[in-house]
Amino acid sequence: MITELGKEIRKLRIDKGENLASMSKKLGISISYLSAIENGTREIPTDFVNKLCEIYNLSNKQKERFINAEINSINKISISLNSSIAPQRQLAFTLSRKLNELSADECKDIIKFLGGDNNE
Repeated sequence: MITELGKEIRKLRIDKGENLASMSKKLGISISYLSAIENGTREIPTDFVNKLCEIYNLSNKQKERFINAEINSINKISISLNSSIAPQRQLAFTLSRKLNELSADECKDIIKFLGGDNNE
């Protein structure tokens, strides 16, 4: 199933008159991996959207659209706790357990408290 990010990537590729091969070469990934990202069958690599935006010199508005598309396309997040201290680990586990119980307003408050972007 094509994801929101996949749609944005495909649109950018078509708008730039590129095929999968030329875009994948610019991004330094295989054609099949780019295709799988477009189709939502592979995870989005860390910093993929930033790299895409940089390579294609996208405007701030375009970057925001790609970032939001990435957020809406991710079904799973992996966090490395290798260098985390105990309170950081506890925070990560608590958030993962309670996330689905939080209201939209509570989520916005936490995002604001943490200094993250809150586009809504």
